[in-house]
Amino acid sequence: MSETAIPQPANARTAASASPVLWQTILLRALATLAFGLVTVFWAEPGTIGLCVAFTIYLLALAATQFLTVRALDLPRGDARRLALLGATGLLAMSAVVVAISVSALVSAWFCAAALAALGVAELFSARHKSSDGGRTPLRSDWSISAVLGLGTGLLLPFFVSAGPHGIMGVAGGGALMSGALWMLSALTLRHDAAKSKAQ
Repeated sequence: MSETAIPQPANARTAASASPVLWQTILLRALATLAFGLVTVFWAEPGTIGLCVAFTIYLLALAATQFLTVRALDLPRGDARRLALLGATGLLAMSAVVVAISVSALVSAWFCAAALAALGVAELFSARHKSSDGGRTPLRSDWSISAVLGLGTGLLLPFFVSAGPHGIMGVAGGGALMSGALWMLSALTLRHDAAKSKAQ
């Protein structure tokens, strides 16, 4: 999935392509996302409070791992991708706070939807955008797929408000499971590339 295994032009700068920190950060995101997805599968009656608690933890975990990913990629301060990703990170954290204090299924669904959609837009932008020196990150293809999953989940969530906390969590959990599988594969690919690079 990750582009670390795809040959790049000699002058292309691939940020942190073999960084151990990067694959470890991606692995954290995969584990957090899969954990949330599994919780939604086995929690039959979460209730409004359960929904808010689960969404708060999930959004904070996404914000933390996203921030660590940006740091691991070591994108230049003026890079538009860095600004887009950090902006989405801030929205994730803010949404988590709003969800935590609202104790409302309606508010939780809308704010989680907005945060996931914003993250999807930021990842799609980062996947399509190149830096001024032509550099590309090793997460380009993964971002493209993750963006579709995030946008899809974000667009669907508001339509399931009437289904109650269980229905809302089910939609978010389905997207999380697919996203978690994607990032797990990405982490393993990056780990393999990092080991190969170290051996050379």
